[in-house]
Amino acid sequence: MKKSLMLIGNVLIIVAVLAFVTLSVHNEQERMVMSMTEAFVNMTVAMESVTTNYLVGEQQVCDSWANYINSHDMTADQAISFVRDSIIAPGVMAHILFEGGSGLSTDAKATDPSDYSISYANIGIFSEGFSDPDNDDAVNVTRAYTNPVNAIQSIAFYSHINLREGRAVLLRVIPVSSFEKKWVFPTEDYRNAEISLIDESGDYIIKGHSFKNSNFFEFYQSYNSSSSAIQENLKKDVSGQPGYLEMNNSQGQLCLVAHTCVSSTDNWIIVTLIPKADLTKSENNWRLVVIVAAGSVLLLVFNLGILLILNRQLKVTAATADKASQAKTDFLSTMSHDIRTPMNAIIGFTTIAGKNIDDKETVRESLRKINLASNHLLTLINDILDISKVESGKLTLNPVPFSIVECAENLVSISQPMVKEKNIDFNFRIHKFDYEYLNADQLRINQIYINLLSNAIKYTEPGGRVDVDIMEEPGDRPGTIKLKYIVADTGIGMTPEYMARMYQPFSRETDSRVNTIQGTGLGLAITKQMIDLMDGTIDCHSEVGKGTTFTVTLNIPLADRPRDDMKLPPTRVLLVDDDPVLLVSAKDTLVSIGAETDTASSGAQGVEMASKHSYDIVIIDCMMPEMNGIEAARQIRAKVGDKTPILLTSAYDWSNLENEAKDAGVTGYISKPLFRSTLYYKISEVLGNKAQGADKEDEDADIAGMNILVAEDNDINWEIISMMLQMHGVNTERVENGKLAVERLEKAPKGEFDLVFMDIQMPVMNGLEATKAIRELSGTWASAIPIIAMTADAFSENVAECMAAGMNGHIAKPVDMKLVLKEIRRIKEEAKA
Repeated sequence: MKKSLMLIGNVLIIVAVLAFVTLSVHNEQERMVMSMTEAFVNMTVAMESVTTNYLVGEQQVCDSWANYINSHDMTADQAISFVRDSIIAPGVMAHILFEGGSGLSTDAKATDPSDYSISYANIGIFSEGFSDPDNDDAVNVTRAYTNPVNAIQSIAFYSHINLREGRAVLLRVIPVSSFEKKWVFPTEDYRNAEISLIDESGDYIIKGHSFKNSNFFEFYQSYNSSSSAIQENLKKDVSGQPGYLEMNNSQGQLCLVAHTCVSSTDNWIIVTLIPKADLTKSENNWRLVVIVAAGSVLLLVFNLGILLILNRQLKVTAATADKASQAKTDFLSTMSHDIRTPMNAIIGFTTIAGKNIDDKETVRESLRKINLASNHLLTLINDILDISKVESGKLTLNPVPFSIVECAENLVSISQPMVKEKNIDFNFRIHKFDYEYLNADQLRINQIYINLLSNAIKYTEPGGRVDVDIMEEPGDRPGTIKLKYIVADTGIGMTPEYMARMYQPFSRETDSRVNTIQGTGLGLAITKQMIDLMDGTIDCHSEVGKGTTFTVTLNIPLADRPRDDMKLPPTRVLLVDDDPVLLVSAKDTLVSIGAETDTASSGAQGVEMASKHSYDIVIIDCMMPEMNGIEAARQIRAKVGDKTPILLTSAYDWSNLENEAKDAGVTGYISKPLFRSTLYYKISEVLGNKAQGADKEDEDADIAGMNILVAEDNDINWEIISMMLQMHGVNTERVENGKLAVERLEKAPKGEFDLVFMDIQMPVMNGLEATKAIRELSGTWASAIPIIAMTADAFSENVAECMAAGMNGHIAKPVDMKLVLKEIRRIKEEAKA
């Protein structure tokens, strides 16, 4: 009886499990169809980004041509000649049209190679006219039409130009076939998918093979039951939000049609079609499912005890794997969050440099700021490459001497594009600083400072205010200081409930204004981890609707570097700023370097004091109410003449102010915050004094004349390193692979080379093999020559391999010239010893 009951029970269990598995497989299949449908729609939406990027890029090329023509007073012949010389893409041509449709082409007619005239009089796109764009970012593009020069189906991007003959239209004409190549679906997953581009009325701009009729809505109506109401709703759906619908094609197949609007155009819509059968294919082996399910049930019945033990072990293993996986995810998400900020600065200042290419000072300053952000970005990438940190979930500190001045300048540079974009009142103040060189992990400090500042700017609405204060206080231990960093904003603030969990990963305040801001929710969590790692503290005070203030305090050791003796000769300074806190701190700083300082709290007061007293130099804040710094400088210059230098101070980008400031008589510019060294060197420069304390690394006399053999197979890498070393007076010679490096050193007379820079990944013989071969050159001086790896292999195990092969050092690409010079000097010092 018991056996019968057990048998019946097992049979019932198996039946139940099989029923459950069958139902699960069916549900999984439905979920798979929905997932593939969603993926297909998402792929279509992604095509919109590809289309938009292409359209915007082509429009920018056309606009750049038009801007050049409009700024150079050209005739039509001159303009078409300029554009002809500017075209580099195959198949692309340009047309210039005047009212009535006649004009010139960059390409001659096939029937007459000497005829460059064209006529659009009978082409529909010209009869509709070309209207001025609503804004500078608009994409102005035609529908597909037959190019009157070569009879090829084309589309045209256009801009308005002013010629000596009158107003005209400049067209950048691109074959439709070139445009179609920008759209490629993954062939394995969507082999039968097709794409078309239509306007809001359904007319095809670009037409896929399966799309019949001359209009998409007519195509739908021809093969699907339809009414005027259905047609109207269809038009609204297709021209609205991204989505999908089902319809029959000309072969009676049920198809999935996804659609999304192209944001850079007024009325273009991407429409993709795929047979529904392609999304519903199932390769499930039901017999195998039954066998596996039955076997699983039998194993569960007869081996329950063993499975329980195994489950316990699996839970432990799974927990360990989840922890490692989560550590990777957290770390990579952290890096993604932190990389965006310096990338913003790099892109922003690259744009500034490009738009001011003839202004050497602006380009130089932009490149300096790009270099600061690039170095920060490179350090972050190096951390990403250190896989051991990811796998362990641990980050370690790497203390190095650094300048708090450079750190503050980096903060200002990185934040300027965000501040400018949101039109925020931005103030950056420093208080008494006796020590500008500290010994700590500069990357971690930058992470802390940038995270808090970027959050303050991000969550402050346009027209708001963000204040940053950095100050030095006595440290808890000898040889240390307390570095206090305060970021205060007038942003949206935080609720007490959110503040209780704000340091948890992925936590964000629930607020309609916050939900539109991109971010991982890791910023504060990362900041807290970094501060805890450095044994610091962080305090926060916030009120909803009024703003937030973060205060970070870190105990930082001083760098082993003597304090520069910065003393000005007798100098009288007038300091003008509406910020009372900055007036006090900046005056103390000026007094500490020997300047007798008077202060004024407004532009008008500054003008009055400058006209009544004699000053050696006047320092004026740019952004002041009522009378700004530029206007104050203009009035001071009118009263005292050209004898008194005037310096403008601001935390905003100088390139936006420079022309107006120089016209007002401003002598130069000092970027806030105002450190001792910043003020000392700038005042010394303006007054013609000789500033002391130049950085030793800028002097190349100790390494000039050194000879270095560079083993590098990549031409571009060789050109970069050779030119960079040449700027410091170092001579270089190149070999293209490791074998040639061994042969060159074997034949070289003693002392011809001081050291070798060795790439690792090279043909014929790689860097590791070459190093081992050089070390085996017994009886020759070259066997002991210093060898430094210079390679993109930056993992910790790669460094270990280099050392094991007999190398003396490792520099990761892209190379940091400061590290290169430091290694060269280290090798030279070791040679002397």
